[in-house]
Amino acid sequence: MENRDFELYQMTAERVKDDALQENRRLLRQLAEKEQSFEIVKQVHFNRNIDLRTLNDIIIGCTGCLHTMMFSNKKILSDMEPQNSLYKDLVLQRERFEGAIQLEIISDLIPGYTTVVYPVGTSDLVEGHHHHVKCIVMLYPTHLMDQEILTFLKSFMIVNEVLINIVLTRERMLELIETDPMTKAYNRLAWRESIQRYLYENTPFFILFLDLDNFKNLNDTLGHQMGDEILKFTADWLKIHFRSDDRVFRLGGDEFAVLGFVNALDDFILEEKLSQLNQSFIQEVKEALNVSITTSLGCYITLGDKDETEVYIKVDELLYKSKAKGRNTITVYSEL
Repeated sequence: MENRDFELYQMTAERVKDDALQENRRLLRQLAEKEQSFEIVKQVHFNRNIDLRTLNDIIIGCTGCLHTMMFSNKKILSDMEPQNSLYKDLVLQRERFEGAIQLEIISDLIPGYTTVVYPVGTSDLVEGHHHHVKCIVMLYPTHLMDQEILTFLKSFMIVNEVLINIVLTRERMLELIETDPMTKAYNRLAWRESIQRYLYENTPFFILFLDLDNFKNLNDTLGHQMGDEILKFTADWLKIHFRSDDRVFRLGGDEFAVLGFVNALDDFILEEKLSQLNQSFIQEVKEALNVSITTSLGCYITLGDKDETEVYIKVDELLYKSKAKGRNTITVYSEL
């Protein structure tokens, strides 16, 4: 073989070798991505603590984007603070983003950045649910955006769409399982799980029990429809008068409960607030439904080092002390 032919042979062989190595790397990368995707799906499916905010963080970690925003019909989730100028610029385009029907790459929206918009499909199990995700927006520095990233995005976001629907379906199922259908407050099943979690945290918290005074007589006099309206009003009233992260329960009949964490600094403020609840309820239920009804309340502020039965008995005793005093009052006991 002449030298020139041999050199040509070597060049061809090297090129074939490089192509084969590149193809092997591509296949290995695809395999790794599939294994990673499977592992993520498994984690989300079996871990009920993974929510939409966690998924938003997962998008950043897996796609390498600079920032993300998840637009749902209830809220916007993002790694950016609302006062961030990029956040503000993207929020102004919300209507445009939510109108996307396919993956969109926008290079001229924000100077220096490429905006990727991915519309999220909704599972039949989530359809009609009060909470659903409409789209995800990812922000990349323009000089880092290339075809390889785009190809990966197209495959990964399909997986992420599945993850979002897993989370929303679980949210919907938990709502059906743990929510009282009439008042939309948490039910007794959710109460048991919540009180165990609060006790497990070993952090000070309060438990409030509320009974509607003489509710049975009122229900019989005014009718069950008005009775249902009073129960729904009571649940909504409790949600308004307590913090968003406190949990409101209907334990059965006209019995309600509220759970919330507290610290020593909050203790005095909480007790002051609790002392005003009875009068506030009387006024507001009269304005809303034109009925006169009072409440008996018992509140136990504990260090959280008790068992479930002990805590329940204690707060129940406080409630019945209020009833024994003639109703329309609250009895509070604090260990802080």
